[in-house]
Amino acid sequence: MRSDLSAGAFAALLAAAMAVSMAYGVTLPVLPGLVERAGVGSAADVEGHTGWLTGTYTLALFLFAPAWGALADRIDRRWVLVAGLAGSSAALWALTGSLELRALYAARAIAGLTAAAVLPAVFAYVVTASAPSRLQRRFAWIASATALGFLLGPALGGGLAAPIRAVGANGAFSELALHVVAVVGLGAAAGVLTLPVNRAVQTGSGSATPGDERRIAHSLLLTAVVVLAITVAEVGATLSARRAPAAGAWPVSLYFALCSGVMIAVQFWALPRLERRLGEPRLVVAALLVLSAGLGLQAGSNGGVVTAAAFVLAAAGIGVLIPSLAVRISSAAGTRQGWAMGRQAAAANLGQAVGAAATGSLFALAPPLPFLIAGGLTALAAGAAAWEGAARRTP
Repeated sequence: MRSDLSAGAFAALLAAAMAVSMAYGVTLPVLPGLVERAGVGSAADVEGHTGWLTGTYTLALFLFAPAWGALADRIDRRWVLVAGLAGSSAALWALTGSLELRALYAARAIAGLTAAAVLPAVFAYVVTASAPSRLQRRFAWIASATALGFLLGPALGGGLAAPIRAVGANGAFSELALHVVAVVGLGAAAGVLTLPVNRAVQTGSGSATPGDERRIAHSLLLTAVVVLAITVAEVGATLSARRAPAAGAWPVSLYFALCSGVMIAVQFWALPRLERRLGEPRLVVAALLVLSAGLGLQAGSNGGVVTAAAFVLAAAGIGVLIPSLAVRISSAAGTRQGWAMGRQAAAANLGQAVGAAATGSLFALAPPLPFLIAGGLTALAAGAAAWEGAARRTP
């Protein structure tokens, strides 16, 4: 009989999820300075390499998350977590040295490779060690911890860098924030080592049925579309603010903070109530439609309250969809939880990469275009999810 995960053990897993998302976010404000320190001169080249370095990290996550997840199904998941957190911290410390450009790319690739281990192993650990009735709430907590890390990382990177830049210490401006987050990662790794041993529960062959594989594939596609949509919303808002700051528009950071706050509130309070009232299939369809509506509203907004309302709708949809899709994938994965969660992490990174790249190109053609296309894709996904749910209910 499965014993339930203790509150302290679950807190250690939440700390691991938050630490790895902080490690990504803290580099975003300081990457341009690191590129300049590597000897890149022109502003255009600095911007180009900043984008490619971020893409290198994301590509490594996409490529290696499934492999780490598969490894987490074969060995004690604590060691996968420790390897990911320690490697991520080491990659942050590497950035504090005077790296040439090629070494900078290598450091970001290693950071992505190691960070890819953490979330698949966290989700797989929680599935194996939790009572089934608590699984969705705990997945929501993991999603919220990740969102909080994405919020704290850039704030820490920018907040600690600004005072140092103000006194003219250009060479050292990025180091303090990187050191702090690297220590957070090692602290999370130490917490993981206190957890009980956790391995995949072997029952039978562990293979998913063809129906389960289809369900996983559909959920992975939905994950990619959902993450693409929220990436379009965030990148599009940033580009809109840079192109033509509207009177009464809020700072972009405030929209992101609002988005994170709404997501966390939905996951902690609304999600369990909505699922009891609507059921999981209808809830996923409704959340996709709400996300689509938020993107459509953002296409016609010019900042201020309208954009805030668009972010509230988008964040509410995301707050439901991320944990719901994770539970759907987990329920179909059998004993291969790490492999399935690694594939979901890869799908999310693919959606993020495509969304970021496409938003820039489409925004240059017409600012509303990326929002309208992403909203249309999300609406189509809602229709497909509704059709699939109706087919499953039909005897």
